Amino acid sequence: MTDDDRGGALEIAEPGSGLLVEPGSGGPGSWLAALNRARSELDRERAAAPALAAELLALPAGQRREQLLREPRFQTWGLCELLLARSLEPMEPAAAAVLAELALAGLDRLDPERHPAPVAGDLRARAWAAAGEARRRQGDLAGAEEALRAAAASLAQGTGDPLVEARLLEFEAAVRRDQGRAGEAAALLKQAAARYRQVGETQQLERVVAARESILREGSPVLPRPARRPG
Repeated sequence: MTDDDRGGALEIAEPGSGLLVEPGSGGPGSWLAALNRARSELDRERAAAPALAAELLALPAGQRREQLLREPRFQTWGLCELLLARSLEPMEPAAAAVLAELALAGLDRLDPERHPAPVAGDLRARAWAAAGEARRRQGDLAGAEEALRAAAASLAQGTGDPLVEARLLEFEAAVRRDQGRAGEAAALLKQAAARYRQVGETQQLERVVAARESILREGSPVLPRPARRPG
């Protein structure tokens, strides 16, 4: 098997069905109704998230996680999504890790009746990747490896979204590069590029292809951070 054939830590991930609800649970009409209810709930949570985030982050750092775990009103998809998005903004890695780990704590408290497991799996995989990237930037490769395994396990419960898998492949490539395993990093970026090509993400594809070429040419470059995508 060549380096390009290896899937790294993500080989363990077997994506889920990608369905928000079981299609056989009541026919097309009930499935569409459930989908519309889920979307409406998500819209409400996203609208409330900025105020909840401001309230939570105004607390002393040592109290935020405890408050999130104790107060159900903080245990929403919208807040978890917003915390994750903010963790990806330019900032010190320690601060990014705090936000990503708050998102993970909130995801563990989501109501499965309102937040289908496959969709939560995607967000959890992204949050673990963000937490692991922050650890990697702090030089904690053991912690980054632990986060990578958790992200792969979450991906296995997800929807099979190629964009989520591509992001995790990029994260693993960064870890392998820092471990001095440039060949594996290049192979993982080739797989990430294939995912971006599959869904027509031209900008992301070009960035990853350039990073891979740099690895092959120089051995161990600094990978550019993935561009943020709306939502």
